[in-house]
Amino acid sequence: MERRDFYRIEDRVHLIKTPIEKHLLSDDPYGEQYSLPRQALLISQLQSIDNESRELLRQVGDYNRVLGSYLRYMEEKIDLIAKYVVSHDQQISQRESINLSEGGISFYNSTELPLDSYLHLILVLFPSYATIASIGIVKACEKIEEQPVIYRIGVEFEVLQEPDRKQIVRHIRRIQSREIREQSHTSDENK
Repeated sequence: MERRDFYRIEDRVHLIKTPIEKHLLSDDPYGEQYSLPRQALLISQLQSIDNESRELLRQVGDYNRVLGSYLRYMEEKIDLIAKYVVSHDQQISQRESINLSEGGISFYNSTELPLDSYLHLILVLFPSYATIASIGIVKACEKIEEQPVIYRIGVEFEVLQEPDRKQIVRHIRRIQSREIREQSHTSDENK
């Protein structure tokens, strides 16, 4: 596998892309000026709380194993409820094919987007329902020959919070690990 491909995957995600003017850019892709789906934001906020409290939960578990185990079960229970709520949102369940890396994303679009224009992007990754908001700059817009009304758009993440970047890397590694296991399983069956 080439280095360029190692942290790049083809995937199906829920993607919301909204053009924004350069003078309206913000350092916070979760800012109030951007409309984020409340249900998807719920998962993102819960994950942020989990990340912030992970060390505290470990300390509680070290001090009192029973209490630590109980709190982990409660955390799992809350996650399951949140995922259930989000999974039943018809809008979020719509998925499209993308190519994702920690540096950017490419996707198909029915309209041409000008190079160097800005997009506010919201990605919901499956099966974790992790929600990532970013501001990106259009670096490529290529008309697909076979289908004249479809463009392949390449976007570089311009504003991406560090926890979201790490979430993308974890997601990519999880998908690649699953693909390697599936390939290994398939090659074992063919022997």
